[in-house]
Amino acid sequence: MRYILTLDLLLNFVHIKNSRLFRKPNNEWTRFFILLPFLLIWGCDYSGHKSESDLFEATIDSLAILQKESWGIPGYVIGMIKDNEVIYSKAFGVHGLDTQDPMTTKSLFHMASVSKPFVATAIMQLVEQDKVDLDAKLIEYLPYFKMVDEHFQSITIRQMLNHSSGIPDVDDYEWHKPQFDDQAAERYARSFSDTHLDFVPGERYSYSNAAFDILANVISRASGLTFEAYMKKNIFDPTGMVNSTFSKPDVPDHLATKPHVLGDSLQIAVSEVYPYNRRHAPSSTLHSNVEDMMKWAKVNLNKGKINGHVIYNEESYQILTKSTYKAGRADSVCLGWFVRTLGDYRVINHSGGDTGYSSFFAFIPEMDAALVMMVNNDFFWSGDASRIMLQQLILGHVEKEWVIPIHYKLKDFVLKEGIEKCRSIYLEEKRNNPDKYIFAGWCLDDLGYELLDRGFKEEALGIFLFNVELEPKDAGWHDSVADAYRAMDNKALAIEWYEKALAINPDQEFSKTKLEEIR
Repeated sequence: MRYILTLDLLLNFVHIKNSRLFRKPNNEWTRFFILLPFLLIWGCDYSGHKSESDLFEATIDSLAILQKESWGIPGYVIGMIKDNEVIYSKAFGVHGLDTQDPMTTKSLFHMASVSKPFVATAIMQLVEQDKVDLDAKLIEYLPYFKMVDEHFQSITIRQMLNHSSGIPDVDDYEWHKPQFDDQAAERYARSFSDTHLDFVPGERYSYSNAAFDILANVISRASGLTFEAYMKKNIFDPTGMVNSTFSKPDVPDHLATKPHVLGDSLQIAVSEVYPYNRRHAPSSTLHSNVEDMMKWAKVNLNKGKINGHVIYNEESYQILTKSTYKAGRADSVCLGWFVRTLGDYRVINHSGGDTGYSSFFAFIPEMDAALVMMVNNDFFWSGDASRIMLQQLILGHVEKEWVIPIHYKLKDFVLKEGIEKCRSIYLEEKRNNPDKYIFAGWCLDDLGYELLDRGFKEEALGIFLFNVELEPKDAGWHDSVADAYRAMDNKALAIEWYEKALAINPDQEFSKTKLEEIR
């Protein structure tokens, strides 16, 4: 909104209305021309600042709505900080497609792996109190922890926090049969006696949710509190995160959102299973909203301080955010955090994804900036979406436009109108809108397996064969055709297509294994 200043208002503003220069009552033109430069400078400066803020808000609105509509997201909430001030906080959509309750900035989301930096912070608090040593062995705190390989005895707390412990990742979270009692964390820590390490501890990086889940028992034994009670008393309460909790039963019904997945007919539906199990609280079960997460951002931007409270000290900040191992092409892993660069800035971040939910949180120390994104479906690409939002926040522009994989469009037609309709849409979009979608072979491959997983074998086979037609030299797509024939109990054709895959790539181990199994 642009403000128009009257001459009298401006005169009052600069406190010169009664000066000697303006004592003649009929000298209005003189007064006007002398004040004109002040009017132009002050007015343009103010309206320009206001317009820039409005433009930023409108840009983020449009990006959020585009992402929401592209992925069919029921509810989307986003918050941003710059120069240590909240500059954007909005909610779009609904808690659930079944109830249509409107989303607000107080709505609570399952945050999935965005939980992990909170766990690392709790460990550093206990380090500051000399109750935990990062380089001490896990068995010093949990003497009953055992694994098959003798090297488990050398696992340290630091290795668990930076995913170098060798503890394998979780196979089944058992969301369908959650545990709620106070002994769940210890039972989980005691359940590894028949489990092998993936590698010698400290040898390399490999992401492990299980390692973080075991830390719940460490925090509990070191503090004398349950994991959930510790987090509330030592992080949420002093930070002012009044609605945040690791305990799903503590989430008020009117603030609870619902998880959404691709249903049996490839349409978005409320999940029958909620992602909660107390044995996996540290790796996954933080529930929070954008208002609370903006406070968490300020804690980290201020190196552990907020509202007169010291959540952790500056030395702990340095330890938490120091890179340790490479974790892919772009990221390095810290303690509970990942770090990448965008332009000249470090982006300290963690993403999350569980049944029905996707999330992302990052803070940028050099800009006093932060971003949080929360959606209530699990097929949203939070990595790509957050990259675009971070570019707008940090660089002031988006370097690459938002695109989605073509199969997300095709899924709406494959069961209703068949493979030929999908084929025509694919070819037409690739010809007319090559930059609007991702047309890589894995898109069709993913669609095929989504169909296969839901029992649509003929449709899956049709998609796989179309993919081979498009990329006939890719051994992986031939293997997918074989998988479809195998699911259809057509052993002869399955063998034929596994052999075709190996003729293209003799080193494709998964095809070799499947061929041996079927024979």
